[in-house]
Amino acid sequence: MVGAAPEIGDVDLLREVYLSPDPIVTAPEMAERTGYVRQNIHYRFSRFVERGWLKSRDVGSHATVFWITDEGINVLVGD
Repeated sequence: MVGAAPEIGDVDLLREVYLSPDPIVTAPEMAERTGYVRQNIHYRFSRFVERGWLKSRDVGSHATVFWITDEGINVLVGD
């Protein structure tokens, strides 16, 4: 992708995880979908984990999967 990716807010990025056809996502997959670099997505997802919006698990030497939590869904649909 040429040029900088447009800014994407936290809720919009969380929505991308929620709308994914798979129950888990990876930072490279979401980077491709959003136009951001993998490291930026991974950093933001790490912040989402700290907030309780996502959970994560390392599944290989350099692979982490993320999935949305009930708290993350509440952020999207409101309590």
